[in-house]
Amino acid sequence: MKYIKTYKLFESIIYDTDWSKIVPKEMTIIKDGTHSFNLGNIMKNSDMVQVTYENKKNEWGAPSTLEFDFYFSQNSSMRIDIDITWGDSMACEFYIESPSKVEVIEYTSLNSNTDPSNTIFALDDKSLKEFVDFLNMFDGFKLDVSQFKFLDQYNDYKPV
Repeated sequence: MKYIKTYKLFESIIYDTDWSKIVPKEMTIIKDGTHSFNLGNIMKNSDMVQVTYENKKNEWGAPSTLEFDFYFSQNSSMRIDIDITWGDSMACEFYIESPSKVEVIEYTSLNSNTDPSNTIFALDDKSLKEFVDFLNMFDGFKLDVSQFKFLDQYNDYKPV
């Protein structure tokens, strides 16, 4: 079922939607081990929504938060720019454009051109599927998990 039927104005997406009912409740991240996060705060701003997740455990040396920022724009098609922040470090930035375009802007995982650590930042399979299912709730999107290799745990994405 589509939760967001139209996107004629930003306020219908941002303010009329109960985001806590549609975003994934948990996220599991693979970065120097496996880390599980529960849904935390959801902040609604004029043209964006910030969704934070809190680390389930008090892990020494691991960030306590994971954040997804969703920036909305519309020209001839719907576009959402998405920033993923791991603690206070940018982990990934990309955009999706209806119906099925995915374009990476910033990538900091394995083989990154900008992050010399050469470590993995990934969503586990369940989290990635739930995230893509969430994105497909926006009217007009028909995305597939295979388009998100830059966020999967299999290390087969090569940035250009």
